[in-house]
Amino acid sequence: MATKLMVCLVLAMGMMSTSLFAADLPCEVSWVANSLSGKPGWIQQDIEGIAVTADGTVFTNVPWDEGGNNVEQFVAGQLVRAARHTHGWGYEGGVAVAANSRYVFIAQKSENEGGGLKGPSWPPKGMLWSGVSRRRRDDISKPAPFEGGRGGDGDTLKGAFLPIVEFPEKTPGNPGISGLAASDTQLYVACSSDNTIKIYDAETLKLETSWELADPGKLSLDPAGEIYVIQRKPGAPAIVKLSADGQVIKTLVMPTDSVPLDICVAVTGKVLVSDGGPAQQISMFDAELKPTGTMGVAGGVMALPTPGAFGDLRFNKPKGIGIDAQGNVYVASSGSVAGGSTVLECYGPDLKLRWRQMGLTFVDLVDLDPGDETALYSKDKRFTLDYSQPIGQQWTYTGYTVNALKYPDDPRLHTGPTHVWVRRVGGQPLLFVTDMTSEFLSVYRYDRVKDGYTAIPAALFSRHHVKAREDGWPANQPAADAWAWIDANGNGRMDADEFIARPGAGGIFWPDANGGIWQERAGAIAYLPFDKFTDAGTPTWAMAKARTLPNPAEFTAVRRVHYQPELDLLVLAGNNGTQHNQHWKPMGPILATYDHALSGTPTLRWKTLLPYEVGSSGHESKEPISFDVAGDYVFVAYTRGLAVDHVKFAYIKVYSLADGALVGNLISEHDLGECGLLDLVDSVRAVRRGNGEYVVFLEDDMKAKVIMFRWQPAGAAVDKPAN
Repeated sequence: MATKLMVCLVLAMGMMSTSLFAADLPCEVSWVANSLSGKPGWIQQDIEGIAVTADGTVFTNVPWDEGGNNVEQFVAGQLVRAARHTHGWGYEGGVAVAANSRYVFIAQKSENEGGGLKGPSWPPKGMLWSGVSRRRRDDISKPAPFEGGRGGDGDTLKGAFLPIVEFPEKTPGNPGISGLAASDTQLYVACSSDNTIKIYDAETLKLETSWELADPGKLSLDPAGEIYVIQRKPGAPAIVKLSADGQVIKTLVMPTDSVPLDICVAVTGKVLVSDGGPAQQISMFDAELKPTGTMGVAGGVMALPTPGAFGDLRFNKPKGIGIDAQGNVYVASSGSVAGGSTVLECYGPDLKLRWRQMGLTFVDLVDLDPGDETALYSKDKRFTLDYSQPIGQQWTYTGYTVNALKYPDDPRLHTGPTHVWVRRVGGQPLLFVTDMTSEFLSVYRYDRVKDGYTAIPAALFSRHHVKAREDGWPANQPAADAWAWIDANGNGRMDADEFIARPGAGGIFWPDANGGIWQERAGAIAYLPFDKFTDAGTPTWAMAKARTLPNPAEFTAVRRVHYQPELDLLVLAGNNGTQHNQHWKPMGPILATYDHALSGTPTLRWKTLLPYEVGSSGHESKEPISFDVAGDYVFVAYTRGLAVDHVKFAYIKVYSLADGALVGNLISEHDLGECGLLDLVDSVRAVRRGNGEYVVFLEDDMKAKVIMFRWQPAGAAVDKPAN
């Protein structure tokens, strides 16, 4: 490390005068979208299964949590423990969890990382295991080993994993364990891969018997030992009641548009089924499966009069449900377009909210509405900020912006969206959304009266032809490589006559404050100016007025483009010869600004070589990945901390927009602990508020939140770079 850093110092000192070390700027470090800070705990993303005990203890499971909290335990609404050893090379979580008086049973998947992991803890090359990890209920971080149990290598616990089914790793869908339930004597495992329910001895985990049942999902036991199972037949879902010996007692066929996601049985025999279809409710039945009512607002989060408004009993894909001995109902909703969705809440018998915990982002970056500095948007959610509240409590989850039933062509349902920009064009708010590597840029408009919080699909720009998908989206795309869709009639649908072939695939998208769209291309910078709104309210762009600007001499490759319309100032980042990005995702170390960008000949204002550690590589490379401009400053996000700054994790370096002077660093690790790697090609967002304060957001996909800095500048910059 000393040699690597010395190389960095020699190169940097030889090519620029900017100080390598910058002091921490005094700022408030906060966060949005998670109930907890991440130091040490956080609410996991995307809960798929819960188990609720008689005393109200809740155990959760998710297939993927970036920070490794796949399985968590809640008591009285508070996170008390994470199981750990559930996320790592060759080992992940699952969709189900169950508990009895001694153990917690966790559905997990195991693979061998392309053959790199060898030994009895992992399946053979090319295969996957779906199985059960058994933990001690008094401490779920501890294994409850059994004879013949797998595990012990890597980050697996010794002797505590039971492979249930094995199948090829490229098997489509989500085969394997689809449901778990447990009594003190038996473990019940629903296996969608072979259409069975397998019963194991809860102590020895030896297979006792197996029953056939087509497409089984979640399941639950009643006090008499009978079993209720969701049967997930497309178009004909059902609830099946089985006797203790596996005989079908009754089958209740559900409405064709229902999507039963989870089931639980109360000590009274009452049966609850969560429905992720249009109803978005909890259906209630007696022990004979006769309907007795519903819980929740019909239509869930998209119910009228304000579609998308988040609130009590307005569920959004209620994937987990449970009930305790006192009749309190626990619901885990996980509605999202690309991860980051947990709403875990408890309602009393009177249907009043008792507590709620949330983890609402994953590989997300948010932005403030320029017309309302309290309105904060992510790829699929709206938050409201109250700056007067304590740290970590300044945000409120206000609305969900994706209406899949009304707008099934919404690109967010198909493209893996991650980060956003909010622009006010002609006074109208527009939401620009892209994905991790900026393959697509989708644009959304709003109609508060008709669509509430819904972001209405209005346009889509694609860098390439989309390969055929099972759902056929987008059905009408042109054969051309790059293309655009503009919603001419305002119906939010991708109609056949609304597509435009565009020349040049281009690179990363970036929208300016006027709605213009910028891209870097091979040897050039492309600019597409905004045109007008149609009578239907759809934004349009002046295709005939598209321009290209040659790359300035300071760059052999431009990798990021920003434009400040009010200054006619172009801000670029990229490479110059040997000074280049070390991992494919970062932006490159050259940062430069140009006056008269569109009104005349772009003229260099200043340039600088940003510090980085030469020789670092992979996702852990210590270099700038992206930047944003707000007010008088440029905010540069670093994938990992530079040793010279005494920083370990991702952080932000701040430069003066006027002259490129290094101002200082915005650092969160002292307050919030470790944050994740920066996975987005655009990882930082900055806004200057009306009172002069800067609010700066930094991606943290590790702990299901977004970091928020609040900084009020004071004092002058410390140094200036050479031109």
